[in-house]
Amino acid sequence: MWLLVVNPTSGKHKGSELAQELSFLLKLNNIGFQLIDFPDLLQTKKSLEMAISSREFGTVVAVGGDGLVNLCLQQVADSSISLAVIPAGTGNDFARSIGFHGKTVKQIFQILTQQMPSRIDLGSIKTNHGTKWYVQVLSTGFDAKVNSLANRITWLRGKSKYTIAMLLILSKFKALPYKVEIDGEVVSRKAMLVSVANGPTYGGGMRICPGASNTDGVFDILVVSPVSKIVLLTIFPKVFTGKHIFHPKVDVLRGSNVKISAPGSAYADGEYIAELPIEISNVKGALSTWHSL
Repeated sequence: MWLLVVNPTSGKHKGSELAQELSFLLKLNNIGFQLIDFPDLLQTKKSLEMAISSREFGTVVAVGGDGLVNLCLQQVADSSISLAVIPAGTGNDFARSIGFHGKTVKQIFQILTQQMPSRIDLGSIKTNHGTKWYVQVLSTGFDAKVNSLANRITWLRGKSKYTIAMLLILSKFKALPYKVEIDGEVVSRKAMLVSVANGPTYGGGMRICPGASNTDGVFDILVVSPVSKIVLLTIFPKVFTGKHIFHPKVDVLRGSNVKISAPGSAYADGEYIAELPIEISNVKGALSTWHSL
């Protein structure tokens, strides 16, 4: 049985329209399903928790953006339940990572019904308030500040609002003292940001860690050393193509277990996670999903 979880306000109410289209296909093919469609996030979360605890569902489809995917992820991670997405948000980076971005509801439905799911890695975050999961990128420092502001910019979508947020944060931001432990090795240094990537993109297709893979069991960890505002402005546009990683002030490290201590907070998949410090582990094969090239 399928569980459809909808954010009706995603993409200027595009979520509800796409959910109706998927519901029609499910009925047409005699596939049982239940619909969770509330404008209130808290009610959606409660209904999702109840549905998952019933153990009636083998497939969860998030009809919305990365925020809704992250909400569903907390319930289905490290289980036999498969998670798919009908992209209807502003970023849709999980959809990009599995090849669903730009596909129609009918095309995605065919993939879900004609192909077997496979398993990908997830990031597991240990905080003072328990464990949280993420599938794409965890950000701290400058990135986290930009993420926080971008979430409050509602009149723009995707990359545009991240660009505006970056320009607004840039004038006030200063490098932070970091202590980062990667698989037991400690790095203490000042940095503009540290991002821990399970997938290559965030912010609507920005290629923050272009080499990151969700099937290799390790994170790509991006560290940007202190730079002037002018230099950061020259680095930033290259994030859209992934060429920023060749700048001498940018390092990409790799590891499966990461501890980050610094002032500020962490965001993952565009959502606020916790204040630092945090611990992150790569959990291989923690999510069942589909993939389309």
